[in-house]
This record gives sequence, structure tokens and C-alpha cells, in this order.
Amino acid sequence: MNLLVWDDGRVVRASEYRCPRSYVLQRIHTLGYQATNLGRHIMLLRESSAELFGFMSLCQVEDAERIISRLLQESRVSPRFSCSVAMRLDSKGTLSFEVETPSYYEGASLRAKRLRGAFIHASEPREVCQNSVTVAIDAMNDSRIKGYGDMPLWVDDSGNLISRPWRPIFAVYGKRVYTPQQFDSVEYVVAREAISAAGFELVIHSLPVKSLKRMEELFEVDIMGITSLYAIEEHRLLFMTTAQIANKMQPKLK
Repeated sequence: MNLLVWDDGRVVRASEYRCPRSYVLQRIHTLGYQATNLGRHIMLLRESSAELFGFMSLCQVEDAERIISRLLQESRVSPRFSCSVAMRLDSKGTLSFEVETPSYYEGASLRAKRLRGAFIHASEPREVCQNSVTVAIDAMNDSRIKGYGDMPLWVDDSGNLISRPWRPIFAVYGKRVYTPQQFDSVEYVVAREAISAAGFELVIHSLPVKSLKRMEELFEVDIMGITSLYAIEEHRLLFMTTAQIANKMQPKLK
């Protein structure tokens, strides 16, 4: 593979690319060289750029589809594997698309490796969209914690679990799935639809840390699929419901 970036009409190797300015971001799930939920991603990018930078992207769905498909093919990504493409709009209005490392799964899936949850305190304010700041924070905490096989679980000043639009968190008890907040993000909407399709009820309710030891399962959703937790502290977690939800999550290879 030769992963590439389209940067305002210029194509460069992803390994040589660094966005020099602050930006807003949408990660897009692609399969078979086709972008999933692209119209919604572009709408969310426009909203977040208007909020943070004071202007909206002029990118059209048809143009983005063409760029993404061509970029994936020239990056020599297999059409059978899911691959995320990062769509960025920087503070100067420059649009870019970056082909990221393929997942080697055929569609949205439950990752084979399960992780242990580790709590991280986060004070207000919370970021409402994925951007250069949240990317740096996530990378720092993921590298610090995942070295021990853990996944960071964000907790607010009141001791409640924090869910974020690009990585919403869900807890399972019986036939109900709980999440502390609903979002307009593609990640949240895809998860909500899969939960419903699997026959479970989604309940919006705060998740105090002390309540998690009563939960049967805990999982986090990102644009490529689901990560299931096997434990928080000494409390062991299951994954049967999570697997059923993952089986309903779109897209899937046809």
C-alpha cells in the first residue's frame, strides 16, 4: 500500500503529510472504495467549522465521493477491507482527505481485542466536535494507557462517565443499553440504529462511575466499529449483547 493525502488538489504521501494549522475533522468509513454516510459527515464538518472558525466548507458530496474513491484506489487499498478517510478543514479553509491504515475487517465490526477500562478525569468545557486539539489529547492518552492494554474512560467533576460524539460510550444491563448523552454524529447514529436493529432499548441516562460495576457490558463506538471492554477495575464484563449489536452495524460487505 501507498497511503495518500489529497490536500487542496495536491496529492502527497500520508507519511510525509502534517496539517500545519488547527482544523476540524470527520473520519469517514469506506468499504469497496465507497464512502458511507458522506452527506452527514459533510453537514457536520460545515457545522463545526462554522462554530470554531466562523465559516463553512463549500465541499459538495459528489466532489468528495470522487476524490475519496480515486484516493483509495491510488493508495492500493483492497476494496474488501474497511478503511477510514480523515476529512479535514483547517482554519484557512483548506480541505484535505487522508487515507488511514485499513482495518482489515469487512465493514463495521467488533474488534477481536478487548480492553480494560481506565478512568481519566476531564473538567469542563468539553469539546463538541473532533478537531486538532481533541486528536492530540486522544493520541496522548491512548498511547499512555493502551501500553497497558487499557482504554481511557473519561469522567467529569461529578463522577459521571463522559461520552463524546466521535467515540460514544454505551453500557448494557439486561435488554437495555445506556448512554449518557445523544449526539448528531455519524458514530452515534450508526450505533443507535444497530442497537434498535438488534432488538435492544436505548436509554439516555447519566452513568456514574459507581454504577458501572452493576453493568454487564461496556463498549465504545468509533467510525470503524466497536471496542468491547473486558473489565473495569476488578469488575469483569461480558460481550454477547455487544456482539449482536456489532452484527447489525453498517456498513457490511455485500
